[in-house]
Amino acid sequence: MWGLFIFSLLTLTSAAKNLDILGLYTNTFEGDGTYYWFTEDGTCSYTPPRLPPVAYHPSITGFVALNRPQFFRSLACGMCLSVNGTGSGLGLDPISGQHIVFVKDLCPGCKTGDVDFSKTGDGRWDIVIQAIQCPVGNTSIEYKFQGSNRYYLKLQVRNARIPATAVDMKSRDMASWKQMNHTRDGFWTVNIQSGVTFPIQLRLTAANDEVILDMLAISSIVNEDVFYGNGVQFSFDPELPT
Repeated sequence: MWGLFIFSLLTLTSAAKNLDILGLYTNTFEGDGTYYWFTEDGTCSYTPPRLPPVAYHPSITGFVALNRPQFFRSLACGMCLSVNGTGSGLGLDPISGQHIVFVKDLCPGCKTGDVDFSKTGDGRWDIVIQAIQCPVGNTSIEYKFQGSNRYYLKLQVRNARIPATAVDMKSRDMASWKQMNHTRDGFWTVNIQSGVTFPIQLRLTAANDEVILDMLAISSIVNEDVFYGNGVQFSFDPELPT
């Protein structure tokens, strides 16, 4: 009875989490646009060795730190946003027109609707933000291990069209899926008491509840290296902005 209750609670929590992130796509939010210095690192832990390929897509005009309420403890890492400014505000460097940006950091002091541009600039400007599907084209989801071994996995999911809000794993000798836990620095972790055996199968759930399967055909764990699965990617969703 208690097990059923806990499972139901976890399911409701996951569904609510997906709905909250999905709201970034289905709604617009007014806020302030500000600036901080240019850097490719940040809370989302994308370097080394580089940011995901979508971050360098020609349509991406810059990187941002997202406000804490809509960062969702780093689940929004790797999300793409449309930022629209009218040029109204105070300072020397107005934010005007549309900017398509890549989320790679947290702005701790920002409120809902705010983004902090990772470039040199001055001022606080009126903006409207909305999440869009990232322009991943025909590129696939990437992965990176950090501080991992056979008994503890810390895995980053990179270059997704829309964020993954749940990740489950199963190694060769496991009969059932094991849920991974999300971290504040943009990774998914799990403890494997008996040690993982290769290959590793992943089940990824997107913010819109699409589920895809991927296989990590690796023979050992190499930390900080970017690697690939079977070339999967979340599907284009015609109901979400792009």
